[in-house]
Amino acid sequence: MVRKCAFPGCPNREKLTSKRKGALTLPQNERLTFHRFPSNDRERLNLWLLAVQRDVNLPINSVKHMKLCSEHFSPDDFKSTGRRLLNKGAVPALFEHYSHPGLHRAKVPVPFITSSPK
Repeated sequence: MVRKCAFPGCPNREKLTSKRKGALTLPQNERLTFHRFPSNDRERLNLWLLAVQRDVNLPINSVKHMKLCSEHFSPDDFKSTGRRLLNKGAVPALFEHYSHPGLHRAKVPVPFITSSPK
């Protein structure tokens, strides 16, 4: 089964690495990877859900099947190991505007409100 990135409008699909065009020739830190939502950390999960414009009250069973592609994270969000793993506190912050298929896409940072003033 091919899975789709959970961000609305993102065209990236999760396929076997061997079937991705040019995937094996790219360095490990530049390959497209897919990451599960942090269902065991409610606060960070809420930030991820807000980032992908989803309801923070989505049932955990729905969230467990969602993934986000690596294009929505900054390079600093990844561990410096051989595999492309996210740091524990990583929150997606880069999104592309998808205005029309085939048109130029621009990555822009998305501002987050991590806590409300008290």
